[in-house]
Amino acid sequence: MKKFTRKQMITAGAVVVLGIGGITVGVVNHNNNVHAQQVAKAKAHEAKVKADKKAKAEQLAKEKESAQQKQVATLLATATKNPSDASIKAVNDAIAKLTDQKEKTKDADLVKGLNNRLILIKKAQAAVKDYQAHATDANKQKAAQAAISALTDKNDASVKAQLQKLFDESNKQAQEAAKSAQAKQQSSQETQKANVANTSNQQTAQNTQENNSNSSDNSTSSNVTPSYNGGGTNANAGTNTNSNGSNQGNNNSNNGNNNSNNNSNNNNNNGNNPTPDPTPQPTVKYMGWVSVDGVVKYSKNFDTDAQATAYASGVYNSKEVEDLMFAGHSISWGVRPVQV
Repeated sequence: MKKFTRKQMITAGAVVVLGIGGITVGVVNHNNNVHAQQVAKAKAHEAKVKADKKAKAEQLAKEKESAQQKQVATLLATATKNPSDASIKAVNDAIAKLTDQKEKTKDADLVKGLNNRLILIKKAQAAVKDYQAHATDANKQKAAQAAISALTDKNDASVKAQLQKLFDESNKQAQEAAKSAQAKQQSSQETQKANVANTSNQQTAQNTQENNSNSSDNSTSSNVTPSYNGGGTNANAGTNTNSNGSNQGNNNSNNGNNNSNNNSNNNNNNGNNPTPDPTPQPTVKYMGWVSVDGVVKYSKNFDTDAQATAYASGVYNSKEVEDLMFAGHSISWGVRPVQV
């Protein structure tokens, strides 16, 4: 066996050491590369997860915004068709949840238009209600019609038609009230004429009775006085005269009796014709009434027109009748004279 020299052994050892060191370095470098790749891969995954999460959040926010805009559009459509305090408040609450400032500004401008329309509608409703309570007031009639005419938005056509219908009904009531007042005045005049005529007839009958009584008294007084002829100067003539006077006296007495009988008959006839009783006159009352769909549902009679008007107006403006009115029923009221 060949022996290695010391120098060779040292050289060989060095080579071995270098070889082992190279292998170790290679292994370390490999491990470092693998770790770096793993770290890079982990970072890339983490970045992807963050990006995906962000994209998903943005998508959700976008979808939420889109859904909110749709809700605003739906509420706007409802409020546009029938603006009210509640419907406009719902729109404003929905707009407040939007994040797109451009959309918020656009929708807020639409709400301003709704508020202006609602102001006009409320004004018209108040004017019509006031006119309904004072249908004979020309100024309130003019104000109500002007307020209705101010509703020019096409979306307000329905409420405008409803208010115009209520206005026309009140206008008709005013005309009926005027006719009723005219009829009442005419009836009162006719009643007064009838009373005057009846009083005149009674006075005429009383005067006739008094005249008949006076005539009877005068006839009795003139007939009870007998008439005698004057006496003569001789006996025969005196005898004849007395005889004639006696006969004439008897005749006059008989005539007086006849006249007395006639007077008694006249008095009896007058007694058989008593003064006629006055014809009873009908009592005029005033009926306040309120009708629903053309049928009188509420009515009551009063002694005065003012009482009947107050009753009918009070019923007409009651909550029960207002509910019927806004439910679409046709409501009318008025006052008319009735005889009882």
